[in-house]
Amino acid sequence: MATPTSATVRSHFDEPDLATEANYFSERMGWPVSIDVTNQRLVVRTGDVLDAFRVQRALAEPVALELSASLMAGPVIRDNDDRWWTFITDPCQRANVELAHELRAAHVHAVPPGGEVVIPPVTAPTSWWQQPQPGRPLPPWSAVVGVARRVINRGR
Repeated sequence: MATPTSATVRSHFDEPDLATEANYFSERMGWPVSIDVTNQRLVVRTGDVLDAFRVQRALAEPVALELSASLMAGPVIRDNDDRWWTFITDPCQRANVELAHELRAAHVHAVPPGGEVVIPPVTAPTSWWQQPQPGRPLPPWSAVVGVARRVINRGR
């Protein structure tokens, strides 16, 4: 007699519909998401309606927790290996997105204006530390910078 397994067999019906997901982000979030057909993924350009930071997990997790405790949590994406997290913010209001030395030394990287951020489908909750929420404003770019600096200065 065969033993049941807990492994789930995936079919093509389980894959997210990228057009539906892109429509969700465009209509519900106001993000100009496009479909990268070659790589079968969603992308959004930075600099207009949002900006982003990439941070190593060791620093990203305490930053995300502090932002959440301060009621400034915003969407945070985890990469496939959970080594790098991307914080989505309001657009930077400065002409230059150059970060302070202590942030660069801690491997905090601002995605430059016109850069691309891969947006996981909302149907992939494990890719999100914090999913985007319609109607909720993005945290200010400066607030995420400030919290990251505070966490770094505390020694994480």
